Amino acid sequence: MSDVDWREGALCSGFRLERRERLDEIDSEVFLLTHEVLGCRALAIKNEDPNKTFCISFRTVPQDSTGVAHIIEHSVLMGSKKYPVRDVFGEIHKGGLLTFLNAMTGADSTYYPFATRNLHEYFSIMDVYCDVVLHPLLARSTFAQEGWHLHLEDEAGALQFRGVVFNEMKGAFADPLRALVHDVFKGLLPGSTYAHESGGDPARIPDLSYEAFCRFHAAHYHPSNCTLFFYGNAALERELACVQEHYLAAYDRAGQRALCLEGEPPKAPLVMRDTYPLGTDDTKGKTFLATASVVGRAGEREENLAFEILANILFNSDASPLKNAIVGSGLGKDFGGLYMADAGQSTLMLAYLIGSDADRAEAFFARYHEALAGIADRGLGHDLVLSELNSFEFRIREEMNKPQRGLHLILRAQEAMKQGLSPFDVLGVNTLLAAVREKALSGRFLEELLRTRLLDNPATMHLVLAPDPEGMAAAGRAEQARLDRIGASLDQRGRQALVQETRALARLQATVPTAAELAHLPRLTLADLERRPALHVVREAELLGRPLLVSELDSSGVVYFDLGFDCRGLHFEDLLYLDLFGVIVTELGTGSKDYRQFATERNLYTGGFDHSFQAYVQAGRPNEVRPILWLHVKALAAFLPRAVGLLAEVLAGVDFSDHRRIEEIVHREFAWAEQNAQSEGYGLAAQRAFAQLGRSGRYGDAVQGMSAYLQLKRLAADYATLEGEFLAALARIKAALFRRPGLICSITAQAADIARFVAQGPEMLASLALEAAPAVLPEFPQFPAAEAFCVSSEIVFNIQACRLFPDPLRYEGSFEVLKTWLSRDYLWNTVRQEGGAYGCFVQFSHVSGNCGLVSYRDPQVAKTYRVYAELPKVIEGLTLSRPALEQLIIGAYASVNPHQGPAGQGAAARNRYLSGVTAEFLGARIDSILGTDLAGLRAYATLFAEALQGGAFRVSIGNADKIRQAGELFARTTAL
Repeated sequence: MSDVDWREGALCSGFRLERRERLDEIDSEVFLLTHEVLGCRALAIKNEDPNKTFCISFRTVPQDSTGVAHIIEHSVLMGSKKYPVRDVFGEIHKGGLLTFLNAMTGADSTYYPFATRNLHEYFSIMDVYCDVVLHPLLARSTFAQEGWHLHLEDEAGALQFRGVVFNEMKGAFADPLRALVHDVFKGLLPGSTYAHESGGDPARIPDLSYEAFCRFHAAHYHPSNCTLFFYGNAALERELACVQEHYLAAYDRAGQRALCLEGEPPKAPLVMRDTYPLGTDDTKGKTFLATASVVGRAGEREENLAFEILANILFNSDASPLKNAIVGSGLGKDFGGLYMADAGQSTLMLAYLIGSDADRAEAFFARYHEALAGIADRGLGHDLVLSELNSFEFRIREEMNKPQRGLHLILRAQEAMKQGLSPFDVLGVNTLLAAVREKALSGRFLEELLRTRLLDNPATMHLVLAPDPEGMAAAGRAEQARLDRIGASLDQRGRQALVQETRALARLQATVPTAAELAHLPRLTLADLERRPALHVVREAELLGRPLLVSELDSSGVVYFDLGFDCRGLHFEDLLYLDLFGVIVTELGTGSKDYRQFATERNLYTGGFDHSFQAYVQAGRPNEVRPILWLHVKALAAFLPRAVGLLAEVLAGVDFSDHRRIEEIVHREFAWAEQNAQSEGYGLAAQRAFAQLGRSGRYGDAVQGMSAYLQLKRLAADYATLEGEFLAALARIKAALFRRPGLICSITAQAADIARFVAQGPEMLASLALEAAPAVLPEFPQFPAAEAFCVSSEIVFNIQACRLFPDPLRYEGSFEVLKTWLSRDYLWNTVRQEGGAYGCFVQFSHVSGNCGLVSYRDPQVAKTYRVYAELPKVIEGLTLSRPALEQLIIGAYASVNPHQGPAGQGAAARNRYLSGVTAEFLGARIDSILGTDLAGLRAYATLFAEALQGGAFRVSIGNADKIRQAGELFARTTAL
């Protein structure tokens, strides 16, 4: 019971209530408050959600592209006045029940959110986060580690730039779409805050001095420049008292709130040309073309929502007349775009074509304008507009089911508040959506926006972003020339001093925090853990004689249903095309509907229709693998009959006669797969590494890993020749999969909707063949034990995989504790902090017994593999205090009991069922985790030694020069 009379004007812990309102559509009471002395604002979204969420954000306004705001975000988490631990974030991450913990830098703001279901932990970490942002230590060594430093291991050695953010952004800059968006802001909002790269340009990061770094924090991290957010079922008066009594009360006057520079949009259309680095001379079909406009202001609520709807219609819908006109022209491989409303007061619309060439730019811009003008004249069409309105409404409704719903609502409100808008208007959108729906369906509201804000808009730019085969080498030469100039300026004493600084930083990074230091941090104890946390288990039922796995959960009126098709009837050659098959059958349409009509109906009646693949290993029997292609549908309960009917049409009527559309899909899929391989290729490398360890990994590599990617590359490169073979494979896959034997069905919904699904389900399955497909044993290829793939990136991803438990029955839950230590302590300290990688983690399956060590955006190759190789020795000599061990136990406990929404709970329970993982096993795992001792952890040293020596497989993907320098580690190197 609250002691505060929460009327407008009420005062509580220094905050005065401005407004309070019940918002039924998010089932919350919302409070907006202002601190009387400091002027900072607080927004509280109060409801019965136990996943309490806190966020403190600051307006951080960069004046250049040195990445100072980003480096500050990393650095404040490395120790503070009240918590003088060198790595506060890392220590918190090791142990606790947090369901979310992160920090994020945007173009003009920095956010520090976390979430937990534990009330004590909630207020403890709130105190930690407030202290680290307001009173950080900001040691020079922290700046060197997290930002950048000159690295020199010995006087005769080579000088290098090192730093976590420096390497993170080298990886981020491998994505040409990032460069494209940055160019748009530079062109349309020159002189603005948004024309700078807030994350940091690797070429500019070394311009940042430690002194400027400290000045930036002093200028931007005053509490007057912050906004506080509280979400969930904690008492608001206690939340306000916590931040006031411990922090805000110490400030007796308001500071300045940082202001963003808005810039001046161009008065006439402009053309910009830029390049991005490409590590190959083959530049054909690798240019990005874009057109963008400043279309409005942040306060135009109806227009902003209308543009969000328009962006989905024009750029993302397969039924889009604009998208079909562009893709059908053959000028590129895919067309897309987005609406951007996070650039201060200006809102932008961006359209882009990927997989094109610079000499096609004029034709693209003309085709774009011509098609857009035709749409403005003829109209978008009632059904297309309605389908996207329904799709938007579904996304709003489904927010109730998101596990981190609080974070999502907080970020949405934060965006409005920093633009001077009311958070109530963006948290409750039903009235606004109804108004836009009425205008869009009854008149020419959307078409007039197209004409006035896009077609007849002088604040427009055209961009040609072409590949530069010499770009990466040129950047490398420029960096080396800078290092050479610095080296030439150093005398012997200067080089000696730099060597000493390098070694001092390495010693600091290797230093283990003392018990006295760790005692400053708030901790949970084992007594805070439930011995038997709640576990959702599927209920077995039947649908037309096939298994139906039922998850009856409160899903807020959303129904999630899935059909799983047994893939044991497919040969290896067909498995290579299985992912493409999944894309095509969920997009192509049916005999009675072409892909445009199908896309419209899909968005009218569902919230999504897609596919996934999983090879299920049976618990205790790692050689028994059940590969399944899933078709997933989600829909509002009101549209369930139409959604089921739509899937029934696909199963009965999908064919592959629309050859032109299939070819477009192939080229589109390869264009995006190629880009992903260049910038985020660790998934391909991990699949290849795990392919060495058993049939489940081989299936993964064939369907969604490196083998599938290379086959897609061959198909896209020579489609005319391979088309017949490919279409025949699609037909074979359909014939093998669309059968009742081997089918498994799954549903997550409320009871009444489950009953409706069961009643209608038989008609959905009626067209499926009754005979089982003959089982085959795919002949998977063999791969080298160590291989590398070179892409256009300045960093590397390094994966080492091994069969840690050849007999998975030897697995015990105590390994989860060791895994937590590996990911959050050993690899974090050696690969990230000492080596400079952006991230590192362990992939492990207790069902298969397979384990993978992964480094992410790593500047090292050989050094990282040495870290992996030293694991057995390090584990054998592991020393941990009892409090440190307990924190790892708590962290492991939390990792095996994740916070999930209804869709996630249903999918996890289904997957456990299909792998034969029982509630008894999970209970025993918890017992083993809670009973872990140091001797048990050390015993895993022998297991790792046997696994790494007897059958470890190494795969790297990334920068060619770095891989070549470690060439002795690989039996085969392939340029992608």
